Amino acid sequence: MRILIVGDFFIKPGIIQKALEEALSDRWDLEFRILEWKFFREETIAYRREETRIGVQESVGSPEALLREMPGVHVLVVHGAPVTEEVIEASPELRLIGCTRGGPVNIDVAAATRRRIPVLYTPGRNAEAVADFTLGLMIAELRNVARAHASLKRGVWNLDYNRHEHLGPELSGRALGIIGLGAIGFKVAVRARAFGMRIIAYDPYVPPERFQEAQAERVDLPTLLRTADIVTLHCVLNKETRGLIGAKELALMKPSAYLVNTARGGLIDYRALAGALKERRIAGAALDVYEVEPLSPADPLLRLENVTLTSHIAGYSRDVAERCGRMIAEDVKRWLTREKPLRVYNPAALAL
Repeated sequence: MRILIVGDFFIKPGIIQKALEEALSDRWDLEFRILEWKFFREETIAYRREETRIGVQESVGSPEALLREMPGVHVLVVHGAPVTEEVIEASPELRLIGCTRGGPVNIDVAAATRRRIPVLYTPGRNAEAVADFTLGLMIAELRNVARAHASLKRGVWNLDYNRHEHLGPELSGRALGIIGLGAIGFKVAVRARAFGMRIIAYDPYVPPERFQEAQAERVDLPTLLRTADIVTLHCVLNKETRGLIGAKELALMKPSAYLVNTARGGLIDYRALAGALKERRIAGAALDVYEVEPLSPADPLLRLENVTLTSHIAGYSRDVAERCGRMIAEDVKRWLTREKPLRVYNPAALAL
């Protein structure tokens, strides 16, 4: 069985190969082809401009480079590589595709389904990592961790962070408002309870039992915004949620409240947020994602003192990479033994 693994700067192909070998090599003769994507930002941006035409999103690299490796491949496993219809058709022997992401947006799933090729994926792969990072980002903003670090690196022992007017609150006893109680939001709630926080949550798509399990009070969005000391976003980006937090919503928040976003940049109107931060209509924000990435050097957020910024790294950890490998390997094995894989994005391909 010929397996092509296309890794990149985050998910190294050796991690996937090791997981597959541990799961399969005792029963199947495996032949691996390895391609590690080199991250060239200009090339990637150029191909992203073409994504609507080629039927994929958020991809890294070019379909042309992948095409050369496809002939004779039975199983294709990728992270961010663009698996277009042309790539899929380049191997008549292709029977299975695996994607080590929470959603296989870089794969033309419709084309795979027409070929009766199941697409495996790894939902929830980074829930632990993002939940950890979210709490860390909260503390960094509330307690001036990043600002004090940056000051000290410049050689300045800044006593401003000891002054009463610049002090932030402790987490214990504060109300955390979680927007989106899915895998990540739920794990944030668990961690926040350990800090002694009161949890309120808004999510119209999960049952009441989910709130009970999270020990979270179910409220509507305006109530959450008016009540929470910290608001954190953990919902998907779609037509309903784009711009979910704009000027109107920011105006509902308490002047002492903070906004945290480790989900998607498009959930927030960042121009409105920059204005609210500049005018101190809310106390601060902690952000890992932006509507346009990378963040422009001219972005007004970079000139504000009451915001902590990181470069879309919340979901990246060594454990995530290894977890992806195990999840894909488990489902490849299930597919080979004629069991239904646990995580198939296009189950219709199994039924055709």
